[in-house]
Amino acid sequence: MQQERYAVIDVETTGFSAARDRVVEVACALIDGERVVGRWATLVDPGIAIPAYATAVHGISDSMVSGAPRLGRALRALRRRCAGRVVAAHCARFDLAFVGPSVRQEGLCTMLLARALFPEAPNHKNQTLRRFLDIDRAAGEEFEAHRALSDALVSAHVLIACRRRFRARYAAESWQRFARREALVVMESG
Repeated sequence: MQQERYAVIDVETTGFSAARDRVVEVACALIDGERVVGRWATLVDPGIAIPAYATAVHGISDSMVSGAPRLGRALRALRRRCAGRVVAAHCARFDLAFVGPSVRQEGLCTMLLARALFPEAPNHKNQTLRRFLDIDRAAGEEFEAHRALSDALVSAHVLIACRRRFRARYAAESWQRFARREALVVMESG
């Protein structure tokens, strides 16, 4: 299996609508083959007050983003990190909707990959897979749920686990064809 290079992204936001809500944190975990080789994150000043319900989920407050870069600058930094890599995200349609075409129009969805390769998991939410696959132990670190970097790293390890399960079960098949068929998300432009 060839060594692919991935950029696994995650965003934390003020809500669920890419049309109405804003990014407050963005992160990226870089994978070469089956190894996490880099990580990056930044808080983002959304230009609006962060609703209390959003802060209750991710813990990011207005005071934390005060002085943070605005979204355009953060996305330029993210785009540089994604260059030459396959972009992936858990619930990729959500993350890609927020980062928009300035980063990438398509990406692999680690949730869809996990559904295809780990159907026995209780569900395919990021934190459930974290426990089911014992990712903290495998990675040698403990992750904080609902922060962009931790979630990107968990998703990166989900992707690695999916690649390993695929290799063990379907050695004669093409990972690239399988991943595109099962988990490629393409965003409409416009």
